Amino acid sequence: MLNQNYPNLEYIIVDGGSTNPHIFEIIRRYEDKLAWWISEPDSGHAEAIRKGFDRASGEILAWLCSDDTYLPGALLAVGEAFRKYPDADVIYGHYNAIDQNGRIIRNGRVVRYHPLQVLANGNIHQASVFWTKNIYQKAGGNVGGFNLEFTKYSPDSDLYFRFIKAGAKWILLPRTLSTFRIHPDHTTTRETEAVWAHYWKAARTNFPFWTLPGIYQLVCVYTRIRRLILLIAQSDTKNILAKFAQRPLKEQEIL
Repeated sequence: MLNQNYPNLEYIIVDGGSTNPHIFEIIRRYEDKLAWWISEPDSGHAEAIRKGFDRASGEILAWLCSDDTYLPGALLAVGEAFRKYPDADVIYGHYNAIDQNGRIIRNGRVVRYHPLQVLANGNIHQASVFWTKNIYQKAGGNVGGFNLEFTKYSPDSDLYFRFIKAGAKWILLPRTLSTFRIHPDHTTTRETEAVWAHYWKAARTNFPFWTLPGIYQLVCVYTRIRRLILLIAQSDTKNILAKFAQRPLKEQEIL
């Protein structure tokens, strides 16, 4: 994080009341580089993220969870993208899923924005999404829902759905920006049913028509075909073939 070559970063750490002294050793080691940090109990990670955003003074916002990292140069690339597209509200890119040892399991590729692609869980990963404070406030100025109903599960999906409803302009940055670690204690792995239940609640709340039985199935068919066509168009056939072959991608194959 500290070697992103970006000149104006604001680091905020919000810890949920950890008792592990090693965490505070790390925080205090870099305390002079932090804008603010706090450790106190909360109802879930979205509440903690909201506290951080309430303190943030920058115009571009993003968050990292404990299993996420930014790849070298990611933040500089995102900053340049916002400068290139001054009317953009959201910049997003590809991501790497890694295992417990840091080995790349897959390179998740995203395609050009369409609201139905996001609704159909279009492979967008939270750590590779960045947005302006303006669209954040226009969409409600909160993470986790107005009553923190998504504080533990799917706060990113609910936020992106509200971005769509707020008329956000999304720009794809064709670059791998982040990683997230998959392991047995990973929330999505351990509590899959709860995660999907909250995802569906957010989807139905924001898009009642498009999530009707039958309609949503058509949305999924359309977005899968669209995604396949766009992946081919953006020269991502190697990723498609690797997925079908269940072959991990090599570092040099990932852009």
